[in-house]
Amino acid sequence: MTDLAAIECQDSDSDVHAYIAQMFPNGAIKTVLLLSPPDAGRDLFNYQTAKRGRYWNYPPYGLGLLAQGLRQRGIHVEVLNLNDEVLKACDASSSEDEFDFNAAWKGPILEAIDANTPDLIGISCMFSQTHTALVEASRFLREIAPGVPQALGGVHVSNSLEDRKTEAGFIADLPWVELFFTKEADRSFQNFIDFVSGDVGSDRLGQMIVSGPEGPLHFEQHLAPGIEDINTMPAHDLLRPDKTSRLGKIGSFYCLKPPETRFATVLSNRGCRAQCTFCSVRSFNGVGVRRRATQLVIDELKLLRDEYGIEHVMWLDDDFLYDRKQSLELFNEMVRQNLNMTWDCSNGVIAASCTEEMMSAAAGSGCIGINIGMESGNRDILRQVKKPGTVKNFLRAAETLRKFESINARVFLIIGFPGETYRQLLDTIEVSQEMDLDWYNVTLLQPLPNTPIFDQMVAEGQIDAVEFEETRFNSGAYGRHRDKNRVGPTDLSAIDFKDAFEVSELDEIPSRARLDDVWAYMNYHLNFRRLLTEDRPTKLAQQTAYVGNIVDIVAPDNAFALYFLGYLQHRRGEDIDQDLVMRLENQLSTSPYWSDRFQDFGLSANHLKLGQFPAGT
Repeated sequence: MTDLAAIECQDSDSDVHAYIAQMFPNGAIKTVLLLSPPDAGRDLFNYQTAKRGRYWNYPPYGLGLLAQGLRQRGIHVEVLNLNDEVLKACDASSSEDEFDFNAAWKGPILEAIDANTPDLIGISCMFSQTHTALVEASRFLREIAPGVPQALGGVHVSNSLEDRKTEAGFIADLPWVELFFTKEADRSFQNFIDFVSGDVGSDRLGQMIVSGPEGPLHFEQHLAPGIEDINTMPAHDLLRPDKTSRLGKIGSFYCLKPPETRFATVLSNRGCRAQCTFCSVRSFNGVGVRRRATQLVIDELKLLRDEYGIEHVMWLDDDFLYDRKQSLELFNEMVRQNLNMTWDCSNGVIAASCTEEMMSAAAGSGCIGINIGMESGNRDILRQVKKPGTVKNFLRAAETLRKFESINARVFLIIGFPGETYRQLLDTIEVSQEMDLDWYNVTLLQPLPNTPIFDQMVAEGQIDAVEFEETRFNSGAYGRHRDKNRVGPTDLSAIDFKDAFEVSELDEIPSRARLDDVWAYMNYHLNFRRLLTEDRPTKLAQQTAYVGNIVDIVAPDNAFALYFLGYLQHRRGEDIDQDLVMRLENQLSTSPYWSDRFQDFGLSANHLKLGQFPAGT
C-alpha cells in the first residue's frame, strides 16, 4: 500500500496515481452508479405519513447533472433514487406489517449492482437528518460490492467535512469509503474521472479527500463550476420526474394544484448574494450568483412539459430573483413561448427583489407561490445574523405582494437565535402581523455545521459537537414536532402556550423548552387566528386548500386545522363537512391537550355543528 503521508509531502503525480490506481485495477472508469439514500432512516420513517403522501420526493437534480457530464465522456451511468424506491414500496403495500423499509431500498441496490457492475459508486446526501440512512446504504454497498470504490458528496457531506469540528466524526462513521467530494462537484468529480483515465494530472484534483490507512489526504484546490459548467441540463431520463411527485411532495405549494398535477424541479441559478450566518449556501456554492442562459432554462422547461407531462415546477434556486434584468427576461420568455406552466419558489426569495414590476411579471408567467426569507422582525437580530433584508424591505415587499392575490405569499421565520429575547420575538410577531401575508412558517433555529452561527454557538458553549441524525428542523415531515417517539402530543400546538409571553421580564432570553411555547403561540396567532379576518375570495380559496392539506396530509390530528377548515368552508358559503365535525369531536374527547387549548381560546366543535362562530374567536 502506498504511504499516504508520503504522497501528501511529495505531491507527486506518480505516487498519487499509484495509490488511486489500486482502487481501479481495470484502469479507466466505464460504468458509474449514482444514488441518493432515503431521506431518513427506519427509526424516523412513519408508515402512515408516507401512505398519506406527506414525505418529500425530489428528483436528485444534482446527480442528474453529474450523470450528464459522465455521459459526455462516454461513460455508462445509472441513477438510483432510494427515497423514491422506499415510497414506491410503501405505496404498493397493503399494511404496515407487510412493508419492509430496509428491503425497499436494499432490493433496488442489488438489482442495480447486478445489472451494471459499476466501476465506481457515487452517493449524494443533502440533509444532516439523512446521515443514518447514508451510513446504512454505504455499508450495504460495501458488503455486496466490496471491490467497488465509493465516492460521497452533497451538502451534508460537504458541511461535515469542511468543518473541523465534525470532519473526524463523519469520516469515522464511514471508514470503508475511499473518496469524499466537497462543495459543488461538477468539475472536481469529472476531473477525478479524467485523472483515473490518465488524461489529466494531480494538479487538476481538488475539493476532494481520499481516505486510507495513513489518514485522509486532502486536495483543497477550489474548483468552482463556471458558467460553461452550469449551462447544461440534467439527465432527466434517468431522474424520471414524471414519477416522483406521484408518491411524495415537491415544494410548499402543491396543495394549490390538482392532485394529479405532475411536479418537477429546475435550477436557473446557483448561489446567493446574502451572507446569513445560519445558512450554508454560501459555504457550499461560494460567493456570488451564477445564472444559466435563459433560453437553456426555457428549453429545459419545454422538455419537462413535452416529454414528461410536467405542469408545475419548483425553482431550486436559493436567490431566484437575484438579477432583475435576467429574471424579467425569463418570465417574459415563459409567456412569449407559451409554456403554460405554473411555478413556485419554495426556497424563498430576498424581500428587496419583490418589486411591483417583478411580481407582475412573475404572476403573468405562472407564479402561484413565493416564500419570503424574513427570519426576524427585530433590527438587532437581523444585523446579528447578517440578514440582507430590513423591516422596511419586508413591509414594502408585503405591500406589493398583497396586490397580486393569485400569488400565495408566505414568510419564513426563525426563533431561538443566540441572545434573542422575548421582546425581540414580539417585534417579529408585530412586523409579521403588519405584513399581513398568507402564512408564516415558524421554525426553531437548528445550527448547521460549516455555518458561522454553528461555530459561534459551539465556541460559546451553547451547543455541543453535532450528532448528525439529530440535526433536524422543528417543522416538516421529519421535523421534531412530528417525531413518532415524542412523549405527549404529536404537535407542538398542543403545548400550553396561551401565556407564552406572560413573563416577568421581556428582556429575558427564553429557554429551549419555552421556545416550544413561543413557536405554538406564533403558529396559532399568525396563521390560524388571522383566518378570521380574511374576506377576499381568492385568498379564502387558497387558505381552504392549505388548511385542508394540513387536515388531510400534514397533521390529521391538529384540532386547530380541523376547526378552521370548517370555519373556512362556512365563510365561503359551503356546507361544513360533517366528517370534519366528527373528527374534531373525537380529537377533543380523546385528547386533554386539545380540549384544554380549545377552552383557552374559546373554541368549540359546536361552532361547526351550528355554523355559528363567535366574533373575535
